[in-house]
Amino acid sequence: MEIGILKELGLSEEESKIYITLLKRGSSLASYVAEQTGINRSLVYQILDRLISRGYVSYVIKNNVRYYNPVSPDKLLDLLKEKERKLKEALPELNNLFQPVKEKPIVEILEGTEGIKTILNDILKEKQEWLALGSGKAPELLSYYVEHWEKERVKNKILMKAILDSSEAGKKRGQTLSKLSYTKVKYMERKYLSPSSTWIYSNRLVLVVWSKEHPFAIRTISSEIIISYKNHFEQLWKLAKNTISTS
Repeated sequence: MEIGILKELGLSEEESKIYITLLKRGSSLASYVAEQTGINRSLVYQILDRLISRGYVSYVIKNNVRYYNPVSPDKLLDLLKEKERKLKEALPELNNLFQPVKEKPIVEILEGTEGIKTILNDILKEKQEWLALGSGKAPELLSYYVEHWEKERVKNKILMKAILDSSEAGKKRGQTLSKLSYTKVKYMERKYLSPSSTWIYSNRLVLVVWSKEHPFAIRTISSEIIISYKNHFEQLWKLAKNTISTS
């Protein structure tokens, strides 16, 4: 048990055995330590020198012979505190050197309406706030699936914040969404928004291209990238209007 604790403190097995032997006997010759531990005498001298340099062992010379003494176990706490103090002093410099490994973004292309449905199902799975920006053409291509999906989103209490364009499709989509719980809708003029849709949720950024012939979505998974896009959305949300002119 004692050896296990000392090893956790950073001592090797041989160092731990020698220190414990000295604790039991007190002032001892290197030959006695070698005999009790079964460690080669020349290696015992090397280990004792290491323990001395680290503050675990001291020695006295009597009749030109070295007698080795263990420091009190209480002293080990002081040694640990001193190491902690030195580490705290070095932390600022060490942190400046530290370069965390950046997450490599994952980019996927999902084709067709089934690919877009895969992303919508992923939104339900992640159960985090969904930010939607741009066109409101989803019902045109996904038909009744969208209505069913919206019920599931509300059931899972997933908040949606949508900024739609001022097209007829956008207005119609906004009127439908505004009737749902866990849904907030605002509008911007069409010239400020792309005809595609941008979806932001969890650590995912999705660009949906609503082509009637070949719809597809590009999904990027990256915690680092998503932060800037969420901030961008929130800035647009402040500028967007709660209603749009019907003229």
